[in-house]
Amino acid sequence: MKTRILLISIASVVVCFSRSLGQDVVFSQFYANPLYLNPAFAGNSDGPRLSFNFRNQWPSLNASFVTYSAGFDQYLPAIRGGVGILLLADQIGSSAYKQNQASLIYSNSLRISNSLYLKTGFQYTFISRSLNFSKLIFPEQLNPISGIGPRPPGSTLPTTENSITIHDFTAGAILFSENFFIGATFHHLAEPNQSFITDSKVPLPLRTSIYAGGDIPLSPSYGGETGWTLSPNIIYITQKPAKQINLGAFLSKGPGSVGLWYRVNDAIILSGGFRRGKMQFGYGYDITVSRLRLASPGGSHEVSLRFIFENPVMSDRYRYSSVKCPNF
Repeated sequence: MKTRILLISIASVVVCFSRSLGQDVVFSQFYANPLYLNPAFAGNSDGPRLSFNFRNQWPSLNASFVTYSAGFDQYLPAIRGGVGILLLADQIGSSAYKQNQASLIYSNSLRISNSLYLKTGFQYTFISRSLNFSKLIFPEQLNPISGIGPRPPGSTLPTTENSITIHDFTAGAILFSENFFIGATFHHLAEPNQSFITDSKVPLPLRTSIYAGGDIPLSPSYGGETGWTLSPNIIYITQKPAKQINLGAFLSKGPGSVGLWYRVNDAIILSGGFRRGKMQFGYGYDITVSRLRLASPGGSHEVSLRFIFENPVMSDRYRYSSVKCPNF
């Protein structure tokens, strides 16, 4: 119980004062939320794509981290590129901290050779953040015997804003062929100010993601159904001062897929999903293996849902290659 109280208190102080460089939410099912991973994925499907994602991190805590996102993207032959919209809502600490984002995305493709392509993407994001100071817990309220108490008389806080707005920019690129891809994304290029404290400047640190993967056929396809395919992948994410490495693979056959990942020194990630017509569904569960498992025995859950429709304006003349990344 004392461990949980301490974790919640530390998180509250970090959000309030912005003295520590906060990190963005990271989805375990990276490729199930392609627009969040890299704006270059906009228009990567043959038809319009509608996606929904939900993540509940450490639900066993009273102050869990809950994130929702919804996106739409489509390839437009007239501009030979993709466009997209991404919405995201993030909630931390029993609604003490809320963040809403709206992004506009554009991507373009370049054919380098007969088998090699380059996709680039750019994104503008409007961010709105709010903080309810009445729901925060500060270090001086902690008592090793009685737990959480009132703030001591005479303690003061700096002048703060209850809400702030941020204008943000992202760029990404993906180099790919029929059997492999490698990509990089750079979020918060301008490192905008994210401080709630009046007359204080705390830059939102650059987040860099580098990833690669490929498909290894294990058996031939019959009757229009794909055979067994192994898709090993790796992703490295850094956002000062945090670093994250994820290693794993997906095993697919026909409409189904299962995955096993390891987030180094943090968690084992189990995932699975299936396709049915225009719909794709995926579920992931994080099993915490670090010391945080003592305070978060419930792990973390993720759900993804996507719909890919036929493109009424697409013709063979404008067919283009797409990145063959995992479906779930």
